[in-house]
Amino acid sequence: MKDKYFRQIERLLHRVQKPARYMGHEMNLAVKRDPKLRIALSYPDLYEVGMSNNGIRILCDAVNRIDGVSCERVFAVERDFEEALRGEGVPLYTLESFTPLSETGAIGFNVSHELLAANILQILDLGGVPLTRRDRKEGDPLVIAGGGGISNPLPLFDFMDLFFIGDGEEGFVEIALVLLAGKEAGMARADLIASLAEIDGLLVPGGGGTALRRVYRGPMKDPERPIVPNMRIAQDRAVVEISRGCPNLCAFCHSGYYDLPYRAYGHREAGERALEILKNTGYDEVTLSSLSVSDYRALGGLLNMILPSLTERGISVSLPSLRVDTSTLPLIEILSEVRRTSLTFAVESGSEDMRRRANKSLSNSDLIDIVKHLKRRGWKMLKLYFMLGLPGCEEFDEAESIILLLRRILDATERRMELNVTLSPFVPKPHTPFQRRRQMDTPYFEEAVQRIKRGLPRKISVKNHDLQSSQLEGVIARGDSRLGPVILASYRDGCRLDSWTEFARFDIWRKNLDALLPGWESFLSARGGEEPLPWDIVDIGYRKVIARIAGRDACGPCTARKGGFDAEPDAEAVRAAMGRFRERYAVVARYRLKLSKTGMMKFISHMDFVEILKRGLRMAGAPVSFTQGFNKRERLSMGHPLQLGIESESELADIDLFAPLDQGFHELLSGKLPQGMEVLGGGYIEGKEPVMAVTEAAAYRIDFEDRKDADAAAARLASGEDFQEGLVPMDETVLGWSRHGESGLKVIMPVIGRKGMRIDALARALAGRDDIPGPGTRITRSALLRRKEGVLEPIL
Repeated sequence: MKDKYFRQIERLLHRVQKPARYMGHEMNLAVKRDPKLRIALSYPDLYEVGMSNNGIRILCDAVNRIDGVSCERVFAVERDFEEALRGEGVPLYTLESFTPLSETGAIGFNVSHELLAANILQILDLGGVPLTRRDRKEGDPLVIAGGGGISNPLPLFDFMDLFFIGDGEEGFVEIALVLLAGKEAGMARADLIASLAEIDGLLVPGGGGTALRRVYRGPMKDPERPIVPNMRIAQDRAVVEISRGCPNLCAFCHSGYYDLPYRAYGHREAGERALEILKNTGYDEVTLSSLSVSDYRALGGLLNMILPSLTERGISVSLPSLRVDTSTLPLIEILSEVRRTSLTFAVESGSEDMRRRANKSLSNSDLIDIVKHLKRRGWKMLKLYFMLGLPGCEEFDEAESIILLLRRILDATERRMELNVTLSPFVPKPHTPFQRRRQMDTPYFEEAVQRIKRGLPRKISVKNHDLQSSQLEGVIARGDSRLGPVILASYRDGCRLDSWTEFARFDIWRKNLDALLPGWESFLSARGGEEPLPWDIVDIGYRKVIARIAGRDACGPCTARKGGFDAEPDAEAVRAAMGRFRERYAVVARYRLKLSKTGMMKFISHMDFVEILKRGLRMAGAPVSFTQGFNKRERLSMGHPLQLGIESESELADIDLFAPLDQGFHELLSGKLPQGMEVLGGGYIEGKEPVMAVTEAAAYRIDFEDRKDADAAAARLASGEDFQEGLVPMDETVLGWSRHGESGLKVIMPVIGRKGMRIDALARALAGRDDIPGPGTRITRSALLRRKEGVLEPIL
């Protein structure tokens, strides 16, 4: 990467709200030098959502095992960074090597849902890649899409060179190998596409025929050293996949059918992988990922393998798809020993008849019994999810049934539990038994939502998904290739991040749908039993199963869920581990640690910096004390926060320890922190006063790019002239200063929260420039100071 290009990117990062999204340099990041082929892989949403997608981790790890191939990441960007890139003429790049997308050999999109369509175009456009396949020429990257969101690929036909249908572990590796061979042989673009089309599961737009979904049946591929983001993401935890597919076959669930068949992985391998991932990431929570973890028969053995050791260390285990019933309640109690948060019930409908039509087994009486049990056990919060518009909604008053059920649940809690309810419009998805059903219109959903909200007491909190976004989701999910011009026009008119309520612009989509595709509402209508469907070009391999469930008696009994776990969770072992964990409540010593935050780490927020340090301490096995109470956390307090874009050689942290250290923190944290974050020193301290309480001031170095700026700043300081039209006196803003080298200054200022102004504002005022800090002017906090016997001195 050329220094000039990197400096351009760094300049842009100083101008955006969340630069950590765009800076790379994460823990466990492997950068290949001069590979023969670079492939960009994207979950087309913002970084914090994209990095929460386990498929990205799995595919990047699999492809990076190929010699000569580098699989790198790119994500959609927020408006501020898009404007900065366009304004400076800087192309969107990969996070590993900062390579412009137009210089990669291929770009792969993992598309999990339909509202990502405009984001795909943003990424291509900012990366300098022609948006439509017909406009791409020799030398342009091949653009490939996969994931559940392209189970109906026709709406994206205009933009993709290829689609991959199915599980990608093996297929994406085969694609990379063909791309590598093609590049080495100098193959023409058309010949390369023809070669790729021979791979099972590949579909060429307009090529005719049907693509059979490719199913991966091998062992799980979760990487043992996944990339750890430098900022908080949507799913900020370790993830281990324990099964794929779902045996329950709820008629509305797209993932349940698209991920068939059900495959369960061995619990010993899953347990070993979970422990290894936690060792290499430092997370305080691990999710056992499955569409229906209640059907993972080896769950008892898996939990007995990992839960005691994790409980002892204060690490919690999450089972997000655990079916809440009488058989799983003891399991839930055991899992909540370290952190008790909330429970989620996917009720789907207030009507038992509508649930039966959807092939979902749950009775209202069982639900009430479970709620009463949870109330007795001290649970404080329940989350309940309902779908609106499921088949049968025109025969049953679903709004009234939901109101009545929620009132019964509230009474069962004796009004002592918090109930948070989410209402989601039902979208009949391709390749499900309900694929031919009608999607109810927006006025129906609006009326149902309002009735439910009006019919419930304020004690029950009710929110709903964006109704217009759900309509757009249905149009794209059930549409055909005529949607291509609509997607393109909507992107060019400003649509981005349509799944984010604050960014969604359905008015733009509606305008373009009306203008370019009159009658588009028909995509939401019911389809006749013999009517061809746009997505028939994709065969997921289970059409007979789908047809059988779609055609059975609507009010017939659901398939009974039978069986239990292979072993009962060892409650005694967990209780013993919890006893050992409580030893961490003790505090035998306090250690004050000094760290640096330099290079790209200057773009990390204070809260994220704290979390990175905590993860490093967990990886190192440091004996950090824990707080007691409802939500137990490490006892760690930091010095005064530093604003983004400023480096530091004095980030101080007070760490309470429940046992003496066997070695120094420098050795302990070696290799456990990302590049740019380093231990500089430390030592044991007496007393309980935290570092923030004793901090009086901070010392900074300002290194200007031009000596003229340093001279102007020094002259302003020497004049004693007050700042901000006299509102901030000079003697309260700057406690001392001196020259530093030819083009620098040293400044001592009170910490924010006492008197004065921020160091970046001071530097801008002194130099009379608004581009500080930036690549040309570097600001570094060199020390935090305390006052001792009237004199300011470094705390550490």
